[in-house]
Amino acid sequence: MLFAPGQYGTRMRDDSRKPRTQAGNVSWPDASLISRRLSRMKRLRSDRPGLAPLELVIAVPLFLFIMALMINFGTVAAWRVRALAVARHAVWASRHPRNLALAPRPEYWPANAGLGSGGDADAPILDDPRVNLPVTRGPRLGSFVVNSELLDPAQGFRRGSSELTRDFPLLPTLGPYELRSRAPLLDNCWQYHQTSLPRYWHDRWAHRVTALYQLPTAGGNYLAMYVQAALAILNMPERPALLILDRDPEFPAYAQRFGWRGGGSPDFHPSLSSFCTTDLSVAHDEVERLLDRIGGVRPQQGPPRVNHVPSLAERMASAYINLYQSVIQELNNQLNAVPPPPPGQIAAIQAEIAQLQQWVGILSNFRQSLQNHGRR
Repeated sequence: MLFAPGQYGTRMRDDSRKPRTQAGNVSWPDASLISRRLSRMKRLRSDRPGLAPLELVIAVPLFLFIMALMINFGTVAAWRVRALAVARHAVWASRHPRNLALAPRPEYWPANAGLGSGGDADAPILDDPRVNLPVTRGPRLGSFVVNSELLDPAQGFRRGSSELTRDFPLLPTLGPYELRSRAPLLDNCWQYHQTSLPRYWHDRWAHRVTALYQLPTAGGNYLAMYVQAALAILNMPERPALLILDRDPEFPAYAQRFGWRGGGSPDFHPSLSSFCTTDLSVAHDEVERLLDRIGGVRPQQGPPRVNHVPSLAERMASAYINLYQSVIQELNNQLNAVPPPPPGQIAAIQAEIAQLQQWVGILSNFRQSLQNHGRR
C-alpha cells in the first residue's frame, strides 16, 4: 500500500488492485487471493443477522402515522370545500325576494353545524371617483339634497357564513378541528326594495326620484288645494255611475257562471302614456293623444289623411258586444248538448239569448253612430 499526492490531495493507492507487469507481460491476482477476499466479505455480512425485521418494526409506526396524517388532511380538505359551498348557498339563498329560513338545507351539512347570512363591510375600492358625480352622489344638486348613500357602489355587500366542528377520523388524541368559511356577495342592485320606499301594489309605478332627492315641498296653500280636489273627486255624486269603468259586475258574473279564466272587470280608464321630459311641447302632445283616446277622432280622407281613433264610449261598446256574443255562444252550446236540457230550461235559455241579441243590436247601432264623431 502506497500513499501518493494526487490532484485533489493525498490519495491511497493499492498496487494489488492493478495487474502486475513483468518484462512487458500483464499478470492478474491469483485465484487464492480472490477467494480470501470473498470469504472475508461473507463473514462481514454474516455479522448483522436480524437487522431487517428490526428496521421494519421501527419504520412501520412511522409509516402508519404518516398515513393517518394523510387521511386526516384529505378529510379536512373535503369538508373545507363543503363549508365554502354551504356559505355560498347561504348568501345566495338570502337575496331578495328569497328567504334563507325557507331554503332547503344541504343534505350533506350536519344538523349541529351552523350556516347563516348577513351584511358585510363596505368596499371603498369600488368607489370610483369617475362616477362620483353630484347628480347621483351629491351632496347637493342645485337646491336638492341628494341621498349620497343610495347609489354608492361600495355599499350593499352581503356575506354567507358556515361553521363546523368535527373530530379527525384518525388520531383522535389530536382533538377536534374547526372550519369557518365566508362568502361575500355584492348585492346592491338598486332595486325598489332597497330604496326604503313604501311597498304598495303599484311599486313599479312609484317615483323613485323621491328616494334619491329631497324635493322641496309646495308652498302656500297648494297642498290644501290638492287635498280638496282629491276629496271632491271621491265624494262627487256621479261617482257610482262611473263604477262601470272598472267595476262592472257583469264580466265577473258571467266568468264565474261559465268557468272563464281571468274573469275580472276590464279597466276602461284612459291613461296617459309614460314619458320623461322637460319639454312642454312633448307633454302637450301626450295630453292631446290622451284626449283623442277619450273623445275619439273622425276619419278624414285628407289631405292630410286622418285615421279613425275609437273613443272611450266606442271601445266600451265593443267590449260589451264581445261579452254578450260569448255568452250567446255558451248558451247555444247548452241547447245543443247531448242529452238536451229539460223543456223548461230550454225556454229560459232561448229567452235569454233573445234578450242578449237585442242588446247586441242596440250596442252595434250605438257604436256605428260613433264612427263619424270625434273631437276633431
